[in-house]
Amino acid sequence: MKHRILVVEDDPPSRELLGGWLEKEGFDAVLADTLEAAFMRIAATPLPDAVLLDIHLGRQSGLTLVHWARKQKHLAHMLIVAITGDGSFKDTKKVTHAGCDGFVTKPVDFKALRKLLAGLRVHSAG
Repeated sequence: MKHRILVVEDDPPSRELLGGWLEKEGFDAVLADTLEAAFMRIAATPLPDAVLLDIHLGRQSGLTLVHWARKQKHLAHMLIVAITGDGSFKDTKKVTHAGCDGFVTKPVDFKALRKLLAGLRVHSAG
């Protein structure tokens, strides 16, 4: 059974790159380009097993989704990995405090992402 990974990314090339990589790794990628789409897809059945979340979605913060998901009984333990272009200490602290299980910086190191997902017990079907 393939694990479903929700990718929330407003930049089309980045979203397609992540989605394509996940599919090649044996995951079922579900893509969202806005915070509103992410809210709909994170709660849609079947639920995603994990979320790769860009924290800067235009004028909105992807961390809004994290705060909300952590308050939902059926989503509270979902694995959420932040994706950020800023790897500063302040950004890292903000992401961790919001309740993310991990983070990766852009440009995405796919080897590191594979290791992070494996460490969070989300393995590819392949």
